[in-house]
Amino acid sequence: MKKLMTILFVVLGLTTYGQTTINPDTVCANATGEIHFVTNTPGSTYQWTITGGGTLAGGQGTNSITTDWGAVPGLYPNAVSVTETNASNCPGAPINLDVYLLQMGLSALGPFCIGDPAAALGGTPAGGTYSGPGVVGNQFDPVTAGLGVHVITYSLAGCNTTINVTVNTGPVTGPIQHY
Repeated sequence: MKKLMTILFVVLGLTTYGQTTINPDTVCANATGEIHFVTNTPGSTYQWTITGGGTLAGGQGTNSITTDWGAVPGLYPNAVSVTETNASNCPGAPINLDVYLLQMGLSALGPFCIGDPAAALGGTPAGGTYSGPGVVGNQFDPVTAGLGVHVITYSLAGCNTTINVTVNTGPVTGPIQHY
């Protein structure tokens, strides 16, 4: 008699997740509640230091902190630093992150009359994208937008700024008459 043998192979995959941040990290000027973190090691504590344009808002001692950033744009070397101390009370090497505070700007525009030609949008720094009613590429077209107040957004590197652009109606003049 032949015996039938079944072999079951179970493959378990090991998946790891890690964070990736490009150095320098870009943060919007005046941003609040920004989260910075490192992989948590059970039993470890974390000593965070924030310098330059930011302040530590919460999370000291943990692997994840919340930061608030100021209004002065620019590059802040080693703005975020963390030193991990393991359960054996041995400190690791500090890990540093440079932070670039990005100040967005979008020039005021208008008001327009319906039928006016399209006008160039002026966002700074260059390289972002515009969105909103009447936006065609890097221009605002009052005809496409239509009458009313329109919110135009300029976005770059996760930061946004907005302006309101008004398109007004023209008068409705009656026919020329003669007495």
